[in-house]
Amino acid sequence: MVKLKSEDVINLKKILQENRNILFLCHHNADPDAVGAAVALKYLADVLNKGEDKNLKISADSISKLSKNILEEIGEEVEIVQYPKLLDVVFFVDTSNLNQVKVSTQELKNSILVMIDHHKKTDLLDLCTFSIVDEGATSTCEIVSQIFRKMGIYPPKGIRVALLCGILYDTKHLKLAREETFQIIAWLIKGINFQRILSLLTQEMDESKRMAHLKACSRMELREVDRYIVALSYVSSYEASCAKTIVSIGADVSFVVAVRKKEGEIRVSGRCRKSLSKRIHIGEVMEEVAKRLGGEGGGHREAAGLNAKYDKDRSKDEVIREVLDLCYEVFKEKLQKVKSD
Repeated sequence: MVKLKSEDVINLKKILQENRNILFLCHHNADPDAVGAAVALKYLADVLNKGEDKNLKISADSISKLSKNILEEIGEEVEIVQYPKLLDVVFFVDTSNLNQVKVSTQELKNSILVMIDHHKKTDLLDLCTFSIVDEGATSTCEIVSQIFRKMGIYPPKGIRVALLCGILYDTKHLKLAREETFQIIAWLIKGINFQRILSLLTQEMDESKRMAHLKACSRMELREVDRYIVALSYVSSYEASCAKTIVSIGADVSFVVAVRKKEGEIRVSGRCRKSLSKRIHIGEVMEEVAKRLGGEGGGHREAAGLNAKYDKDRSKDEVIREVLDLCYEVFKEKLQKVKSD
């Protein structure tokens, strides 16, 4: 099963039992895995802490449309706010680096920091008092489900719906599922219509997103490294979805940049084929590119991203070209290193 140590479960249980003011923090545009895990952890905190004056909150600066569907279905809420008020304990849920959230780093020093995640470890982990991080897990919801099992707590239907949605979302509707994933699903699904879970994760692409995909494809530049097709493009939004689409139509790896002048932010998403991910870890590529840009990045072997500051005095086109070239160069460096090893 998920690599979950008994002492980790005991320590997590102690944190949830002894603290009444807990903030569960999700990354930007929180997806079903982040939201599902946060909702389940909040329920667990509510069950374990018997105090009457509890303050348990879930917060994100934005959430995806699929996440909104799930929250409406189960009657839960996520506070949508930038720079939320930090509580005694702050959980980073499905969130591997500080650039994925908008919080005051100074205020964080006054809180107990906890991380529950399945991404590649970053410097944020060093700030945390306690963590459960398993890069081998297919989703954070898979980890949280196993925590429930280890504690002998069977969650109510709404919480199980949230966890199932998170697992299905991050496994690409079970394409990336392991044997352990199916065991957890079998444990969660009692009394739940599987088709309903699938329907919550299905939505027609809106016009703005379709337009972003078309623009990304029309602006695409193709390069080749060691017979791998590298696609480079840029959009104003939906960069992650666009990067995924570009790989789905033929590229081996894609890097899509979005420069947001108003927020003073550069965002990059990288995606690659499963066959390539056996040689190259895209999360490591994004982490290295982010360092060179003075930002933060990381993620999975097949899907990753980064955030960095944008100097508004510079030309947007110039920055886009520089970042795309850098993504290509770092990818090439990583590939050459693998070949030499």
